[in-house]
Amino acid sequence: MIYILFFVILIGLIINELSKYYVLEDLSFHRYFSKKLIEPGEEFFIEIVIENKKIIPVTFLQVVEELPGALDYKFKVDKIRTKNFLYHTMTFFILPFQRIRRKYLATCYKRGRYIFGNVELLGGDFFGLKVKTKSLNYMQDIIVLPKKMDIEEGLIPYGDYHGDISVKRWIIEDPTMIIGVKEYTGREPAKTIHWPLSLKHGELLVKNFDFTFENNVMILLNVECSKPYWLNMDEEGIEKCISIARGVAEAFNEKKIPFGFSTNSLIYGFSRDENTIYPGIGEAHLYLLLEYLGRVSYNVNLPFEETIKRFFRTGNLLISTFVIITPYVLKEYIPIINTLDTEFTKVIVISINSDNFPYLSERILKYEVKKDKNVAYIS
Repeated sequence: MIYILFFVILIGLIINELSKYYVLEDLSFHRYFSKKLIEPGEEFFIEIVIENKKIIPVTFLQVVEELPGALDYKFKVDKIRTKNFLYHTMTFFILPFQRIRRKYLATCYKRGRYIFGNVELLGGDFFGLKVKTKSLNYMQDIIVLPKKMDIEEGLIPYGDYHGDISVKRWIIEDPTMIIGVKEYTGREPAKTIHWPLSLKHGELLVKNFDFTFENNVMILLNVECSKPYWLNMDEEGIEKCISIARGVAEAFNEKKIPFGFSTNSLIYGFSRDENTIYPGIGEAHLYLLLEYLGRVSYNVNLPFEETIKRFFRTGNLLISTFVIITPYVLKEYIPIINTLDTEFTKVIVISINSDNFPYLSERILKYEVKKDKNVAYIS
């Protein structure tokens, strides 16, 4: 009996020694998310998979994950917090050719990009006294989307020319509404010819719609709040503008009107030049725009006037409607915004502050954000 016990102890010591030397060999670690784009407050799963692909067991393995500290983790985990990060530690004993999965729930209520950082593996003997370490460059991120603002409830028309027609009607134009007739120039589609009135007046007349017949839209989001921009960084105002941009984009997508997006923000995770999405339509296009909005930062890439000027230099891009969403209409913006307003281009300006609205062209449609937060957002 003593010999059997001695043999078992000897085998255990041999396995323990082998495990110390080969503990991190043929050992894989993977991390997955149930979703990459998350609504504010929406729960999602973080799953880790560890697999031992060798015949020798891993007698001691400690996994340390660097996680974003701003997230709320629902599962009870071993957590060490610092100012910006949370270090989640797990300890395992893994049999030969065993795969271990662990899942835990998390959520976040604030829009933004959240980085899941490096992973450190520490393996050694059964008692964890002698360990080997291996750092994995395992940078991943999830994007928490902005809340969507209901543009019907959240915006107030500036001036009295809108009458009783809804905000959405003036931003998302109705192609069936005719405001009169005009002389046929040869450029209008034949189906727009008003035949009864043409016969009556002895000349070709076409239906005059209140928007460009082939409509496409560029949404311009400004995050600059002052000159220079660092003197006043109105984070709450910028967040409202981002929420409005989402509401407007989803409305255009619902109406199947091609829309694009551009901003003067530095977008987290993208290069300085990746701040424009050209007009398109469909769920994949909207998905990309929502990801951009989730990644938008408060840092200004270039003055907003320069953002607008880029579209004057792009001769092959024809935009029928510009929707400008900005915390403030600074006086420096007035000339360039007025230049956008032409016979062939419609301009809509949405701002949290209307102080400089009177200096904009009368033809530009202007909207101010309501102060009451309770009616502005869709949960």
